[in-house]
Amino acid sequence: MTDPRAWVERHREDLLAFLQEIVERESPTEAKAAVDALGQVFQAAYRALGCAVRTVPQVQYGDHVVAETPPVPGPRVLLVGHLDTVYPLGTVARRPFTLRDGRAYGPAVMDMKGGLAVMLFALRALAATRGLGNARVVLNSDEEPGSPTSRDRWAAWSADADWAFVLEPAQPDGSLVLRRKGVGIFRLAVTGRAAHAGAEPERGANAILALAHHALAAAALADPAAGTTVNVGVVRGGTLPYVVPAAAEALIDVRVPTRTEAERVLGGLRALEAAEPVAGTRLQVHGAFHRPPMEPVEGTDALAALVESCGREVGLAVRFTATGGASDGNNLAAAGIPTVDGMGPAGAGAHSEEEWADVASLVQKTQLLALVLDRLWAGALPGRSRR
Repeated sequence: MTDPRAWVERHREDLLAFLQEIVERESPTEAKAAVDALGQVFQAAYRALGCAVRTVPQVQYGDHVVAETPPVPGPRVLLVGHLDTVYPLGTVARRPFTLRDGRAYGPAVMDMKGGLAVMLFALRALAATRGLGNARVVLNSDEEPGSPTSRDRWAAWSADADWAFVLEPAQPDGSLVLRRKGVGIFRLAVTGRAAHAGAEPERGANAILALAHHALAAAALADPAAGTTVNVGVVRGGTLPYVVPAAAEALIDVRVPTRTEAERVLGGLRALEAAEPVAGTRLQVHGAFHRPPMEPVEGTDALAALVESCGREVGLAVRFTATGGASDGNNLAAAGIPTVDGMGPAGAGAHSEEEWADVASLVQKTQLLALVLDRLWAGALPGRSRR
């Protein structure tokens, strides 16, 4: 047998059984031992494919796992997924893996254990049929909280990659992702001066009132037409109602579609520090964009066209979209790597009690990834050195 699509179809039950196994191995971000246990499952699986496997040890989070196929002449593809989930230990006891009406249910079944299964089985299909080219698999352990220990490693992990695929789930309508908004979390910290609110309020400088002005000014930096959002999500301040508050802070989530918008908003936030809407108060702005916008780079359009073409061969009408949610794909595109995200299965209810993955999509995405990898390794597109 030389057709990886047929291999995937023949191993459909194995794919579902593996998905059940990894769903039942809970791996919440904060449970390092549990994440490491899941990582060991994948270490064994990739070693069985002949990969060289290493870990990047972590203290607070699980260890990152990196697997490399045996080197051969030709281009290199980076395959990306995350081991961690948002569900606390014990969730699977209440909501076990189940198959019903063409859907697989269970905690993290779509985000993103379905994608982890797609990745592994696509490589297994190629190993059994067409042979493997150069692939680097990176499974990080801290994506859900924003990849705090791994996001600065993507430039190194992708330095010699020609293309990248992120196995996050497809969008609810099945679309794949070429654009994601950049994300920044900022803290507006205002200091004022405490005083008795009744006896001598004039001696105080109300930090909460100043923060209110600054928060409104920050929110005004949003540009809905451009796709830029600014959400004042948390406000804290003061101690007692009869004390003029000496301190207050706000936490703000900013989402931007482009680097230009990121620079504009960042400049606007920094400019607030010079304002003094309440005499005697001072503002400091803390934070940064930890996820740059995911924007197409040279080679992205050609890669998307290849994915679309291969989709037709597996009976999948591939569509592409943009989304406000971020992923590690943001950092890969920022490193200049043509990246297609959303290569995991379609479904709905991510991070909820009703999360599910579409079984037909799980199979089709495995076939699609196998076919795209085979074409890339065969030279269907020029690698970075020839673009």
